[in-house]
Amino acid sequence: MILRDPVHGLVTFEGPIQSIVERLLDTPEVQRLRRIRALGLAALAFPGAEHTRFAHAVGAAHVMTRYLARVGQLGAQLPPEDRVGPDDARVALAAALLHDLGHGPYSHSFEGLVPDQPMHEDWTSQLILDPDTGVHRILAEIDPAMPAAVERLVHGEHPIAHLARAVSGTFDVDRCDYLLRDSHMTGVRYGLLDLDWLLASLRLHPAPGAAGATLAVDDEKGLTAVEGFFLSRLYMYRQVYLHKAVRGAEMVLRAMLRRAQALQGAGAPPPLAAALAGGRLGCREFLDLDDHLLHAAMAGWARHDDPILSEMAGRLLARRLFKSVPVPTDLPEADARARVAEVVRASGRDPDYYGAVDRVEIDVLAGSDRLQVVRGDTCQDLLDASQVLRELARAPFVHYRAFCPAELRPAMRAALAPGS
Repeated sequence: MILRDPVHGLVTFEGPIQSIVERLLDTPEVQRLRRIRALGLAALAFPGAEHTRFAHAVGAAHVMTRYLARVGQLGAQLPPEDRVGPDDARVALAAALLHDLGHGPYSHSFEGLVPDQPMHEDWTSQLILDPDTGVHRILAEIDPAMPAAVERLVHGEHPIAHLARAVSGTFDVDRCDYLLRDSHMTGVRYGLLDLDWLLASLRLHPAPGAAGATLAVDDEKGLTAVEGFFLSRLYMYRQVYLHKAVRGAEMVLRAMLRRAQALQGAGAPPPLAAALAGGRLGCREFLDLDDHLLHAAMAGWARHDDPILSEMAGRLLARRLFKSVPVPTDLPEADARARVAEVVRASGRDPDYYGAVDRVEIDVLAGSDRLQVVRGDTCQDLLDASQVLRELARAPFVHYRAFCPAELRPAMRAALAPGS
């Protein structure tokens, strides 16, 4: 199989090991990812951000093929237990392709908004392990133990430690693809990490206290590229993932779904209505949840008799998003919420739906001690080797803003002003 990809160019999956990707691509569960936007509501701020989880899954599998090729070049340096054989390679490719199988509508924008439903990682596990899914049947045809092995690897568990980290770790195939893809599709150039140089500088090295070889980079070649990787993540959070218009859209989405829940689903399509009612969905019902179904529900809600639900749905459809006001970093979140509620209530609106406080802390170096830097015959933790990243680790990036309708912004700004 040869595909054209806007990020990686020609993407190939050829030969008996990589054929597993082509077989899995044709399953209903993977094809559903074509109907899930990777960046959720970000297209309301970045018009090109229409790419899907399907494209990202293909990209992650491609990066895994490149990782396996690089590990193959290093194989002679590794003890037998750290070498990746054909069976392990198939499991790794399947895990890379299927790692986001459980995302719901609008990806992360939807996650956590519907009560008592599993997170996407848990849905991924259920879909891989359910004997009635297409992905399970294909994996089990190859090896009855393969579904369990793939499911564990998706969560970063595998006897080969470096393979586990390549699927779920600091520097993994997921992040390597989505930083490049999200940067390209949004037109924001901050996420353009140097993947070629990162792979060329990759080493597998025994670390103190580690079981088996761990991921490392050659100091002379790779440290600057690794620093760029982490800086790219930080800049993408600041410029894209936490963009105030994107978060404003997500605040409206939250209010809409919360109101629909209060109205017992408000006539939503059955799978969404069941989820809003707190019912436990089976895999078949979950697979019916995608962007198209949520958009259809939204179109219906825009004509609903309930004024709050119809307004929130109409806001999303017409891009009339909540606007934001910065919150002083020393103001406790509970106090900020009280002030926001007071301003909203004074306008005659319900503060449960027309105001929100959004505080997010991002530590882009979380878990970075798993990546090592080789200097001659010695191996250092990444933060010991890089002054740039030590400075970056001093404090997390904090996004702290209040959201409300545009006409309330002057009053909200006054209520949240430092010293007010």
